[in-house]
Amino acid sequence: MALRYLFIDFDSFFASVEQQLQPHLRGRPVGVVPSLGVETTCCIAASYEAKAFGVKTGTPVREARHLCPDIVFVEANHPAYVRIHSRIRARIHEVLYVDAVLSIDEMYGRLPPHEQAPDRARAKAEAIKAALARDIGPHVRASIGLAPNRFLAKLASKMEKPDGLTSLDFEDLPHKISGLELEDLTGIGKGMLRRLRAARIHSVSQLCKASRRKLHSVWGSVEGDRMWSALQGIDLPPVETSRRTVGHSHVLPPRLRSCSGAHATLHRMLQKAGRRLRAMDHFAGQLVLQVKFGFELRWENECSCFPTQNDVTLGRLMNQLWEERPREVPEPTKVGVMLLRLEAGRSHTPDLFAKPAEARNLALQEAMDQVNRRHGGRSLYYAEALEAQRDPEVAPMRIAFHHIPGLDLERD
Repeated sequence: MALRYLFIDFDSFFASVEQQLQPHLRGRPVGVVPSLGVETTCCIAASYEAKAFGVKTGTPVREARHLCPDIVFVEANHPAYVRIHSRIRARIHEVLYVDAVLSIDEMYGRLPPHEQAPDRARAKAEAIKAALARDIGPHVRASIGLAPNRFLAKLASKMEKPDGLTSLDFEDLPHKISGLELEDLTGIGKGMLRRLRAARIHSVSQLCKASRRKLHSVWGSVEGDRMWSALQGIDLPPVETSRRTVGHSHVLPPRLRSCSGAHATLHRMLQKAGRRLRAMDHFAGQLVLQVKFGFELRWENECSCFPTQNDVTLGRLMNQLWEERPREVPEPTKVGVMLLRLEAGRSHTPDLFAKPAEARNLALQEAMDQVNRRHGGRSLYYAEALEAQRDPEVAPMRIAFHHIPGLDLERD
């Protein structure tokens, strides 16, 4: 028996933090939304009291109110979530070394050999729960999974919620997970589900009994072999991944639903993305511009360039793309910017034909970044973002699934 991994999955993290910070929300159904008073938006989190009525992440506000008339909507406070996350990580780190943070509400650590026995591993998990309740607050709860590998530990953390503690050891396989749905397993989405059913695999039990060769065939790659090994409890080294995109999207407030407002908001988001790009020491070779006109028409335009992290260069490309937008259309309601074809600074070869102005722009950019890190992201910016910069509701801090924003980069 070897419970090598301890996986922590926080329960309804955003809503739980709100209940911890605001005592009047405790025990009540809570829906966390991007903005209050916007009926067309969706819940980005729901408390367990709200989930009992069928409200979940992605439920539209109108539907949530219909399902749960007593629901309380709270505007998301992303800086607070990041601060609480940082405190949580530091506190857990005192009990167990945190190998990796996967998202704002998921992290895991590898147990040392002398603590991999079931009783010692559970004691470690209980110590983490006690530390969180004592130092963070009893309403920010976590479900913990223990298993021989990370895949099964994550699966175990989701089997008993909220505030669960579940272990999956070798002797528990496969019977303890056979009652789960295939969709409950990480790596099985709608497309893979169709392929599994085409291969006559309709249950987790059948998946666990399938041969390594068959899963390789279903996945069509070595990922099938990795799934087979994961289900057996075999501990494989993680696959190295690299960031593929940096970007932002934003639903425009009514006062900016115009060509000038959308254009300014795009530049505001592009400059935020540029700051993130430089903080990561990455360069982007492709810019994608996305605009939703009215509530039906979606328009997208893109271009490639020599890899850059210069806001002036990216801004010029943005303007060229914007000039190609459709004209006889409804007012813009949502905009988005993505930087793709990223390459790390250590792999970047500078442009041998770059003009002297490029070096001056980058020196200016570094000085602007230093000021914005110290005084907030709306301190210094290029003028094309002016109309959007004055509105605190435009492109505020947002927490994406795999991206926890740095407060020094994102704060306004």
